[in-house]
Amino acid sequence: MRPEEKVLQELIDHIEGSINTFGKRMPGVQEDVFNTVLDLTGDLETSNGRIKPSVKNIKIISKIKAELNKVIFNNEYDAELEKLIKSYDEITKLQNQYFSTIVGRFTVPTVLKEVQNLAIEGLVDAMGREAISANFVSPIRDILVKNVTTGGSKKEFIQQARDYILGTKDVDGKLVKYTGQIVTDALNQYSANYSQIISDDLGFEWFAYVGSLKETSREFCKVLAEDPCVRYFHISQFDEIISGKICGRQLPLYDVTGLPYGLMPGTNAANFRILRGGYRCNHQIGPVSSAIVPKELRAKFE
Repeated sequence: MRPEEKVLQELIDHIEGSINTFGKRMPGVQEDVFNTVLDLTGDLETSNGRIKPSVKNIKIISKIKAELNKVIFNNEYDAELEKLIKSYDEITKLQNQYFSTIVGRFTVPTVLKEVQNLAIEGLVDAMGREAISANFVSPIRDILVKNVTTGGSKKEFIQQARDYILGTKDVDGKLVKYTGQIVTDALNQYSANYSQIISDDLGFEWFAYVGSLKETSREFCKVLAEDPCVRYFHISQFDEIISGKICGRQLPLYDVTGLPYGLMPGTNAANFRILRGGYRCNHQIGPVSSAIVPKELRAKFE
């Protein structure tokens, strides 16, 4: 493994490690949230197993959001979020080290400090009380409101809350799913954005799709990461790649976006290096020196 490849792998490992460290706590938080819901709704007034639209039950509804926010947002949460924020500095350091390994000394564009600040601001907003309340807590309240105001079955309400909060055998709970996507995309897209700005500034034209594959990896990522015919690809190939035309084959396209399955709507040649394989993609598109690209391949684009 070449020195720059080792740095790039260290970068990918760091990002995945940060994501996994934060994610380990979320299933436990979901359990605490569900238990709090059970405690708060244990005294719901019912009649023949159905929830009564009573004053007491309305009062329970009125305090559920505040109680759930106490469960989620505490010193532990703040500490884990602070670790994520600090991980941006390590990503920046490793990106600079990667480019230094390839080209030697180079000047870091001043705009990148602002790019980092904006990325951190976006992460904090998406992981803050308001966003998580809107995407996780409020829907729990809505489930309770619906069942109280319509006289729903208490047993069915508990099952609805369980499926939403804790998930099922095949589906993650809502908090795990939401925070997992936010953290994965935030760190990977910041790293990719940083790389794109420097590689454009230095005039890189050749790239490699790098990162480990999982059972859940999309076909798009599997082809780009494994097929020898795209071990290296030229910047002029981006349009073909995102249209699913890779190595003389056509990948299936999602009819809604017209793009290979998994790619984010609006992915194009200009933002491909940032959006990569789509939501929760852990791969990076690393710029490489043209000197390591086989001569016969380079000749096709000269």
